[in-house]
Amino acid sequence: MKKISRGFLILIFLIESLSASTTFPEKFDSLGPSVKQILTEKNRVVHYIDDGDFNDIPVVFVGGLGTSVRAIRLLDFLRTMREDLGIRIISIERNGFGQTEFNSNLTISDYAQDVEEVLNHLKINKFSIFGISGGGPYAARIAAKNGPRVASLHMAATPANIGSKALCEPTGENSAYASLLAYPMQFFGFPESSPIHKLEGFQDTAYDEAARAHNVRGQSADPAPLIHEMSLFCKDGVTDTSLLETDVYVYRGEADDLLSHESEVSWKKNYLKANVTIRSYPGEGHDVQYRHLDQILLDIAGQGPEVLICLKGNHEMIIPSKVSQSISDGASLGLCHWEN
Repeated sequence: MKKISRGFLILIFLIESLSASTTFPEKFDSLGPSVKQILTEKNRVVHYIDDGDFNDIPVVFVGGLGTSVRAIRLLDFLRTMREDLGIRIISIERNGFGQTEFNSNLTISDYAQDVEEVLNHLKINKFSIFGISGGGPYAARIAAKNGPRVASLHMAATPANIGSKALCEPTGENSAYASLLAYPMQFFGFPESSPIHKLEGFQDTAYDEAARAHNVRGQSADPAPLIHEMSLFCKDGVTDTSLLETDVYVYRGEADDLLSHESEVSWKKNYLKANVTIRSYPGEGHDVQYRHLDQILLDIAGQGPEVLICLKGNHEMIIPSKVSQSISDGASLGLCHWEN
């Protein structure tokens, strides 16, 4: 009888313990930031994402060639780091991509005005800019038009100015890029050698982005917006950034075939009054915007020009002059996770 009573008590204890350990969520988990919209003064619908707390550092993110407003998701592998640094990312969709209707009359300056209207709508005065690849020319125009408002400019895998050979691609239906739009896995695929494959789900997210950018509103991979965007790089006029007085950070892969003609000198010539910091990465290609996103976030947060390294499993921030020796001693750039 005692054995039965003892067993019963143990059973009751186990049931109560299981019940006590069950917790229920206070809210639903996020599937990513929602796309919002405003109507501009010119009666155009502009789509944007505002991802971060109101008091965080506002950063206008301008994605690469032919990307939608949700290209911001490609930065989410360091979302926790970004949130810990207090960075608020704002993405504004460009003409003809994603949910935004195509207008063949719009220019890079029109996009800069869209950005200004969104920032004013959000009551943001001072902000930083982060432009990557084909988004670089737009980032430069935004910076030039809003000089005193720009806290810092961060340019990754992009040329110093438009009109360069790298961005003047052949136009028309036979454009190398436009012909890939119906095949998102080709349009936004990274080579097997790319370090982005260390990031779980990154390549699949890139495929999703390519599919969204060129199909989501029913445009069925229409090449017109992409061809128009590429034509602007050649005919929209060079952006005068010579008067911009702010911190400018440049991130360039020295093995980037798309920017092989670019030199460090060209950046300093185009940004005469800016405090230019160039971070060059030997042997790296057209993916430094992701491989070194950790450094970019630190720079945005005001921790540059110091450089993040991993040495023997520990993170350190060191001055640039010590980087070469640290690499020789076995250190690597960025978070230690890249070495796993």
